[in-house]
Amino acid sequence: MIVLAINHIAASDAGVDHAATLSVNSVPIGRREWLTALAFALVLLWINAYICRDLFRNPTAYMNSMHGFWIALAKHAGNSWFKANWWPYWDCGIPFEAAYAPLVPGATAAWTALTGASPFLTFQYVTGVLYCLGPLTLFAMVWLLMRTPGYAFAAALLYSLTAPTQLIVPDGAFSWTSFWDARRLFLMTVWDDTPHLAALALLPIAILSLVRSLQRRRLRYYISAILSIALMALASEFGAIEIILAAFCLLFVFQRETLRRNIAITAALGAGAYALVLPFLSPSLIGAIAQESGNGHSPIFTLGSLTALGIVAVGWAILFQYLPRWTGDWRLQFFAYFAYLTASIPVIAAYLHRQFLPQPDRYKVEIELALAIFLVFGLRPWFERATLPLKAALIFLLLALAGEQIASHRHFARAIHAPKDVTKTIEYRTAVRAQLIGTRVMLPGSIAQWANAFSDVKQFSGSSWSKAMNPVQQLGVAAIYNGASTPEQDARISLLWLKAFGVGAIAVDGPSSQEFWKPYTHPSKFEGVLPVLWRMDDVTMYSVPERAASLAHVVPESAIVMHAPANVGDVAGMKSYVSALEDSSLPLAEMRWDGLNRVHVRTTAVPGQAISIQITYHPGWHALSVGHVISLHADGLGLMWLDPKCNGPCEVELNYDGGWELRLSRFVSFAAIATLILLPLGLAIRRRYGA
Repeated sequence: MIVLAINHIAASDAGVDHAATLSVNSVPIGRREWLTALAFALVLLWINAYICRDLFRNPTAYMNSMHGFWIALAKHAGNSWFKANWWPYWDCGIPFEAAYAPLVPGATAAWTALTGASPFLTFQYVTGVLYCLGPLTLFAMVWLLMRTPGYAFAAALLYSLTAPTQLIVPDGAFSWTSFWDARRLFLMTVWDDTPHLAALALLPIAILSLVRSLQRRRLRYYISAILSIALMALASEFGAIEIILAAFCLLFVFQRETLRRNIAITAALGAGAYALVLPFLSPSLIGAIAQESGNGHSPIFTLGSLTALGIVAVGWAILFQYLPRWTGDWRLQFFAYFAYLTASIPVIAAYLHRQFLPQPDRYKVEIELALAIFLVFGLRPWFERATLPLKAALIFLLLALAGEQIASHRHFARAIHAPKDVTKTIEYRTAVRAQLIGTRVMLPGSIAQWANAFSDVKQFSGSSWSKAMNPVQQLGVAAIYNGASTPEQDARISLLWLKAFGVGAIAVDGPSSQEFWKPYTHPSKFEGVLPVLWRMDDVTMYSVPERAASLAHVVPESAIVMHAPANVGDVAGMKSYVSALEDSSLPLAEMRWDGLNRVHVRTTAVPGQAISIQITYHPGWHALSVGHVISLHADGLGLMWLDPKCNGPCEVELNYDGGWELRLSRFVSFAAIATLILLPLGLAIRRRYGA
């Protein structure tokens, strides 16, 4: 339907002179140009594959990273990519769709299924492919827009081998030599930016598809734009922001006569892409991301954000006035606007301490892509005016520098991609031990990030905070890491939070442990307070006392926490609840999982008593007792409780189906997929037989 609407918009504007609207080189690509471009593309592929080749054979183990997080999703997801499933492993349980953007872990799972290889190695395959893909898509976009394969190659080579952001907004102390750093490789293989850079690798395809859609208004370009934008959003939430920024710049450089139509087509393409990804980027999930984007410290948008936008607007107005004097080519203007807009995000945050987007320092990778294009084509007029000997000397110098950089990057890659045995890490050993406990466990930092790559232990924490569905649970994690100013007070407050969320064991890393993040302020606070279950390499596993290893409890309805704690020390409501959990006069409740989406509870209850279930509340859960529907409620901790309406033995069954929002989202997504498949097929049949 959306694609049909786009066709209608385009058809209504049939009288516009599109050559004047969007002037591009309309000369067909000849055989020589194709071969030249193919040769450049193969060189780029070889350079990047040569640099990162160890990713395809050496399993590494960077425990500081979130690699284990994505491996866990690939390992345990099963059919969750296609149907609503509960993810019980993190944060007391969350919808699978809220775990993370699915493209990278989904590709890892698919590659694992096809090859039978370990998900640890297939994740590295995916990372290596994406590392090589970024420069290739950049080259393809620039070449097809500018029709200059040599300059497109230079831009892609610059992007492959340099880090210009380190001269503008350096990650650490400023150094001229940082320009030559292998920053993109480092971010993808040692840190956590593979999904982000996956979206960025798809951005040139999306830009090119959007240009062709506005220029030629053909169904194949609409479909290409919708698919590439959707894949960007499935790779990372940054992908959606990237294409919005690029589309804004693109619309700005087009002639004003067709602005309304171009906005309508662009919006329709975006709506089509959003329809495809709706299950993994639903309105409720967007709300959770917005709520958690400030990392719990400060709101993202403040009065300072308005100042930041004002600064961007002033710079934009200056560019608008003077850029046409430099060039009338809309493509070069687009590159300039996009480089300026992406650079303004981290620059204003770093030097003026204002932001209008979350995590502004993460947009440095977008600057590097934009600057690579802008620098090459900004210097192109001077290069073309140079004499032939000077051109030859410059090309020789640049190729010599590129050779040095390839050797330097390869040397760095060998160092960071040396084979490592994950079974020797404290993350592996702790996860394996935690699984044997058979109850919910609190694991810290890098141990939590990797635990489910090694086991199926169910954690109190473990998720990516940026998509957390239960802010009270996130507050609880903060309380356990640092609940008070003294170890004694910290231990008391931490224990209340642990018991309230059904945690039966907690691992604490000491200052000498291998665990990377060391999140505990008082790591010795439980010594002599809780019994020790296991200790190794300065990581200690403690048992948290509980009446029974069950997440279901019969308590007086008056003991349910009704109001969310305001801060880590606001535990008055939890005290009554925890006291009820420890009351031996109350009946025990047996809870049993049947797969991912069904829970059985068996107990005894009387009027005035409630069943508290220490699983994250979500409207996709439904309860039945003796065939009758029972209302489920969220308590002040973000967990579930219900009135079983029993007077004696009681059985309750809980089923998860995702809720109406996810069901509707799945329907819209499947309908959009069917439209993209059936519409071209129908048009092809009509062209063949309709006449």
